[in-house]
Amino acid sequence: MSEAEEIRDKNYEFYINADLSEYAGKWIAIVDEKVVASGDDPEDVYMRAEKLARGSDISLAYVPLDELMIL
Repeated sequence: MSEAEEIRDKNYEFYINADLSEYAGKWIAIVDEKVVASGDDPEDVYMRAEKLARGSDISLAYVPLDELMIL
């Protein structure tokens, strides 16, 4: 696994396990397992994250309004 893939996996694990309820209905940018930007427009969120990422990989994700429940 490459370093970039490992970082994406860590950001994904953060997304799955973190309490992101304050970002419900928003797009978030995750860098090094931290939310660095959020908002309604994914392009704007990504562009703001690029300024803060300093060359690190950025994961962009949408936080749904409701939690998914599988029965």
